[in-house]
Amino acid sequence: MQQQVQQATSPQQKAQLKNQLNDVHQEISDRTQKQLKAFAEENPEIKQPDPEYDQSLKR
Repeated sequence: MQQQVQQATSPQQKAQLKNQLNDVHQEISDRTQKQLKAFAEENPEIKQPDPEYDQSLKR
């Protein structure tokens, strides 16, 4: 699909393909988040990162 965007000639064609590509990226992202959430709920023994600890690392 990335190749199609590069090969597209008209700006309209390019815009359309880029939108499709963004939709696909979004869909993959959403599915991945759902799978991660489900995995985390099924495996509560795996500790979630502590936001407090994360903040202290960034300082």
